[in-house]
Amino acid sequence: MSGQAPTWRAERAFWRDGFGRVAGVDEVGRGPLAGPVVAGAVVMPQSRARWVRALRDSKQLPAAAREELAQEIRARTDWGLGFVSPQVIDQLGILWATRLAMRRAVLALRERPDALIVDGREVVYCGIEQRAIIDADELCISVSAASIIAKVARDALMCAYEETFPGYRFVENKGYATPEHRRALRDLGPSTVHRLTWEPVRAAIRQ
Repeated sequence: MSGQAPTWRAERAFWRDGFGRVAGVDEVGRGPLAGPVVAGAVVMPQSRARWVRALRDSKQLPAAAREELAQEIRARTDWGLGFVSPQVIDQLGILWATRLAMRRAVLALRERPDALIVDGREVVYCGIEQRAIIDADELCISVSAASIIAKVARDALMCAYEETFPGYRFVENKGYATPEHRRALRDLGPSTVHRLTWEPVRAAIRQ
């Protein structure tokens, strides 16, 4: 296990102010050339269970640990996911597509949360009290959990795309602009899951 352990500090600040159900919100997939942007929202029970102590920012965990923790999160919390397709990313731009994914994740929760902790500087337009925290996926337990379920869901989707679009090696690069991915774009052109407004994809179209 790597990286510092997140804490309950931000959640407790909301609890002290009377906000009972606090959801952490995070997104994955802003940078890739292909696939959706995906957001997660998680309302965590306050607990010192072993699986809770194992939570970290999804980027700090090996894939097997993410998968195991995602199963625990889905079984033991109120959680939601929000997906925004490459076509909508092209229409709205990545900033507003990310905010839409976050809103969809929050609205997918079984019960409306009282407050949100949002990673970075983002705003979730849903009429709920919220606080944005830089590196919240590393610092806040509920946001770490949200980052894990979003990462696992997006990775699974990109691996499934490998069967439909085998030339792009989505299993290895998950849609990021690796040299192999750029070569595939040059040789094959873009697929229907590529973000057509992104410059490396547009360059492939122009060839």
